[in-house]
Amino acid sequence: MKSLPKNYLLALIIFIGVLAWIASGFFKSETMDNSLEINNSETVEEKIAVRAKDIYGEDKTYFLTVRGRTEAEKRVLLRPKTSSTVIKTIDKGSFVKKGDIICSLDPENRSARLIEAEAGKNQAQLQYDAVKELFNEGYRSENALATAEAVLKGAIAREEIARNELSNIAINAPFDGFIEDVMVEIGDLMTPASTCAVILQLNPMIVAGEVTEKNVSQVTIDEDVYINFLNGDEIEGKLSYVSKSSSSSTRTYKIEASFENVSANIREGLTANIKIPLQNLKAHLVPSYLLSLDDDGNLGLKIIDDGTVKFALIEIIEDTTEGLWVTGLPLNTRIITVGQEYVIDGQQVKVEMVNN
Repeated sequence: MKSLPKNYLLALIIFIGVLAWIASGFFKSETMDNSLEINNSETVEEKIAVRAKDIYGEDKTYFLTVRGRTEAEKRVLLRPKTSSTVIKTIDKGSFVKKGDIICSLDPENRSARLIEAEAGKNQAQLQYDAVKELFNEGYRSENALATAEAVLKGAIAREEIARNELSNIAINAPFDGFIEDVMVEIGDLMTPASTCAVILQLNPMIVAGEVTEKNVSQVTIDEDVYINFLNGDEIEGKLSYVSKSSSSSTRTYKIEASFENVSANIREGLTANIKIPLQNLKAHLVPSYLLSLDDDGNLGLKIIDDGTVKFALIEIIEDTTEGLWVTGLPLNTRIITVGQEYVIDGQQVKVEMVNN
């Protein structure tokens, strides 16, 4: 058998080597592709771990909260009914009882005029009695009796005017209350247009606020309410007034809640919230930091449903120091407490349960 020429043998060796190189590259590429597919599959199937806890709905009263300010039940400007000079005033800030004298005016000659009027009335009474007796005996005419009666009535009226003029020099408290301000000094001349002092009635007291057109139909006079102050105090009261017309500028309706202030320790002008109970709901207490917005700007939080993240829309009904009371969640809900910022609606997650 003839041996192949060296050139053919070399070419055959090179050809076989090329085939072997191509084959090894193909299998290596296929192996790498399969490996990548496996790795990618494992990456896709790997779940993000989150922490979650179960919360349960509770019966909660939904309140309409109205911001307002405390006001005195009554605020009265005390004015005289006559003109004279101030001779005495009460101290600003004093507590007074109904009828106490707040400002005193100089009586001038009013006492003398009263004495004169009383004497005139007594004289007219004597004359009338005498004429009447003579009339009954037939010695005086009916006209004479009528004249004497008219004179008596005039004298009685003049006495009453003089008595009122004298009593009007004292400006009295119309009710129990506190003197908010004294507007005059001793020696000032007062007229019926002048103001002596300002008196406040602080018991009962009111909180005045405004409700919108949407909410005004939900409030009722004599309804029990709660009143909260900035220092944390809460007291009970009653809704005492709901306006029948809205403000022309704000289109809101004024409401007032009345409450007892026996010790008068609650001052006028304090910021307060009127909490008006509207309805009982099933609500959940959640931390405020768990809330977020979806792509449409809706408020909600992320919950777990059968291992899948879901964005649940909620409504806040009350903000407390313990957290937010919200509605819109299933009665028993599993909320994400850690990792909610790394997952999206519809994503499968690995859940680690926590107790608090």
